[in-house]
Amino acid sequence: MRRERAARTWAGVWLTPVDRATFVDVVLRAVRDGDPLRVTFLNPYYARRTAADADLAAAINDFDIVQPDGWGVVYGARLAGIDVPERVAIEDVERPLFDAMARDHSTVHLFGSAPGVADRAAANLTDWFPGLRIAGVHHGWLDVEAGHPGHFDEADARRVAGDIAASGADLVLVGLPTPLQQEFVQKWSPVLGDRVVMTVGAYLDKLAEDLDWYPRWMERARLGWAYRVVREPRRLLGRYTVGAVAFAVLVATEAVRHRRRRP
Repeated sequence: MRRERAARTWAGVWLTPVDRATFVDVVLRAVRDGDPLRVTFLNPYYARRTAADADLAAAINDFDIVQPDGWGVVYGARLAGIDVPERVAIEDVERPLFDAMARDHSTVHLFGSAPGVADRAAANLTDWFPGLRIAGVHHGWLDVEAGHPGHFDEADARRVAGDIAASGADLVLVGLPTPLQQEFVQKWSPVLGDRVVMTVGAYLDKLAEDLDWYPRWMERARLGWAYRVVREPRRLLGRYTVGAVAFAVLVATEAVRHRRRRP
């Protein structure tokens, strides 16, 4: 297993690249069987951070599934010789995943984003997928309300983890900034118990608005990133300009590193 992980390590983390159908099957099987499963995603921005932050890389490597999210990661991993069939972001699998969970009357708990966002996302989910049940919701601004963004007080984190466990949710979506979301899942997994927990970043904000967030033509053209920059230029413009150059350097470095390791 260590050799397999080493062969698929890219930007400091190991990847579990599967296609979308396989990903949905694995998650649904864990939901139906009540098995613990920890899922996170690696996009280009996170990849740059994990390459420079060993602690973040270690937290992500603790997950059962680390799925390439973003075509930059897909192409970068392929250049390094890692077989990645396609991009798999939560937006790519939401319909088949939630459709199946709705038929099974499975439950989901939403934790993250600003106050009120998870509530709107929960209401939308039950409208879009009748049969899907909401086990609970909680906003993710515990750190902001406590006056120290980026860090949860232990008592607050323990309380939320306990509430999630008590809700009996089959699937937990944790929508916090990285590395806060990975650190929360890693630290509180023993409390969260035997359920599927998935980190989803700003996904709850999307669900609070609309299921089809990106214009379809932009999604087909793989320009979802451009749509996000237009919507949030102050937060994302640097990530997709200067950050893109840094990511290109990372891709080249990883390609050379993997080439040298090949027999």
